Amino acid sequence: MKLQLLALFAATTAFSHTASAAQYFNADQKIESKLCSISANQGFTAARKVAAQHNVYLSRQSKSILCNGEDIRNIAKKRDDKIRQQKVITVFAKNSKTETQLCMTALQQGLAPVKAKIADLNSLQCNGEVVTEFVKRYQGATI
Repeated sequence: MKLQLLALFAATTAFSHTASAAQYFNADQKIESKLCSISANQGFTAARKVAAQHNVYLSRQSKSILCNGEDIRNIAKKRDDKIRQQKVITVFAKNSKTETQLCMTALQQGLAPVKAKIADLNSLQCNGEVVTEFVKRYQGATI
């Protein structure tokens, strides 16, 4: 079954730099069209919730619905990637304590230099979370 949606940009190029610029809308009243626009505007999880209400299953692992010939998961991924690129997070050391400096080292150089200084990485807390989780969350942030 071929499911497609004509997705159009509702915003003009002048607003393309803002987070809300690329808005998609339904070309018809089909549930598949609605799911494509929700996936593009709100993400795949939101589309899955609406799909479940209409007894439609959207798989995270395999193709299920095509939106303008493109898999619905890819449409949502483009949205998520764009949002991630727009977020700017700055991490800085609030004090000069050894633990704080180790957290900053972990962000800048990875966990290996920190592990050389302390045996158990799980004992080091950065902003209230274990250093490994802290690095996963803020790696790539502006320091």
